Amino acid sequence: MNIPKKIHYSNSTDIPLNIETLEKMAELTAAELGHPEKELSLALVSDAEIQELNRRYRSRNSVTDVLSFPVEEPQVPFLGDIVIDIYQAERQKGHRSLLEEIQQLFLHGLLHLYGFDHIAAKDKKDMESLEKRISIKAKEI
Repeated sequence: MNIPKKIHYSNSTDIPLNIETLEKMAELTAAELGHPEKELSLALVSDAEIQELNRRYRSRNSVTDVLSFPVEEPQVPFLGDIVIDIYQAERQKGHRSLLEEIQQLFLHGLLHLYGFDHIAAKDKKDMESLEKRISIKAKEI
């Protein structure tokens, strides 16, 4: 099976997270997409940290929930970086637990690393459908 073999994880917040579920989701996503085994990084950050990244790399001076920074070279064994604002995740989780919200944001960021986007309506529909399908499969394991 072609799966990411490792998530490099950092957390600059005071909220702990066990990443085993996210590792399983990464494995499932890679298998679903038929992509080669690659490593990736995940950082949980504060509002201020993600706002600075959003300003620096997207010219948007605002808080956002997740940012993805793909590695553009296919021969490199590193997929890219996912950054999640854990406090924004807490604010927007609605009926979900914080872990469920982080899982959804992680999956969304992961799909961006694989080249999916949601700018055009059709791409948005395709990405949402894929997110839903993978989320359902992840709950089954």
